[in-house]
Amino acid sequence: MAGKIDKSHTQFLRAVDGEEWEQWSFTENKPAHFVQRLSTPSGVAGQIVVALPAEYTFTFPAWLATSDRAVIPEILHLQLEKRGLLSKNSGPSTVDYRVIETRENQSLAIATILQPDFPKDLAFERIKRFEPSAYTFDLPPDRLIIWREHGRLTVAATRGREPVSVQVLGDSELSESAALELKCIALQLGAQGLCEKLLGVTLWGAFTLEESERIQRHLGLKVTRDAVPPPNLPPIRSKLLPPEVYHLHERRRRRQRIRSGIGWLAAVYVLGILGLIGNIYWQRQVANDLRQQIQDQTPTVSAIQDTAERWGQIEWATNPKLYPAEVLYQIAGLLPPDGVRLTAVETLKGKVTIRGESSTSPAVFKFAEDIKSKPDLQMFNWQMSSPILRPDGRAEFTIEGDPKIAKTD
Repeated sequence: MAGKIDKSHTQFLRAVDGEEWEQWSFTENKPAHFVQRLSTPSGVAGQIVVALPAEYTFTFPAWLATSDRAVIPEILHLQLEKRGLLSKNSGPSTVDYRVIETRENQSLAIATILQPDFPKDLAFERIKRFEPSAYTFDLPPDRLIIWREHGRLTVAATRGREPVSVQVLGDSELSESAALELKCIALQLGAQGLCEKLLGVTLWGAFTLEESERIQRHLGLKVTRDAVPPPNLPPIRSKLLPPEVYHLHERRRRRQRIRSGIGWLAAVYVLGILGLIGNIYWQRQVANDLRQQIQDQTPTVSAIQDTAERWGQIEWATNPKLYPAEVLYQIAGLLPPDGVRLTAVETLKGKVTIRGESSTSPAVFKFAEDIKSKPDLQMFNWQMSSPILRPDGRAEFTIEGDPKIAKTD
């Protein structure tokens, strides 16, 4: 009976006999849990790991004269190109390399290559990765294992517990021709030193006693039958990824980057708005504090202003430099020895008016500049109107000084 789907688990799909798929669920530190059978793999929700049927891959095992694991993928890649099994333009995700055994200066390595014709029903974005189906079983050691995937007979040969050859038989039943093909596979593996001694044949799934006896008669090996075991997630992840799925993953990553960028921009915008609101609130608080301080200081400031005004009003009477006689003394001290004389000096409400006459206009202007520049007279703003020339050539002038401090009545 199908179990309940939990999207937090690893969802796993594998092909079974016929056209259906089995969905299994993996939870950490727990065995695989069967969920349901599906007619199409795209019916699974969430991220999916797919056991890739053997008909979509090709395995190439070889003994290599090196124990350096770093160069093994490059050597295998060159051999695959030499045999026409791989083009120079093939992407890195179309081949998976594994080292099965290393001894002295030799290594047994296997390349698993994706077939160029990949099914469209397995090219969708939610597939996380593909694992060759043989690597998803706990395989019995040193045997030929046969099971069905979508109506095709799949055979895997193991060296120890590692599959060194995985292929699909030409016949869909264990017929005489299929038995002869299995015998050829066993002889070839022995000749290549890949499987030195096979201990038997294991049939997984619905196989008849007649088929079992036929295989045993042709291969001379003990044949056992059993149900297809639950899958395992291999400890070493496959790098196989069809170009169609790779491009879908790239598009998803671009969308995620765009969404992430938009999210960051939105976060910055929100933070900016919050910062602006906080700044406005802070400015208002500062303004309120200043208003409160001003309001608290208003009586003191008003008292100071009143005191200053009263002192300004009596300054004319208390400051000797503002006495009319002192002002006259300072002005008279600026008169030249001859050529300029004063005719009147008047003080009214603090304003000083100087009238006089000069033998020449330049002397008048120099006298006015001397008054403006004298330090003791700089508490007035001095202005002089244009001198009036008389018929006898003499010039009459008027110089007025407005006090820079408050005037008195």
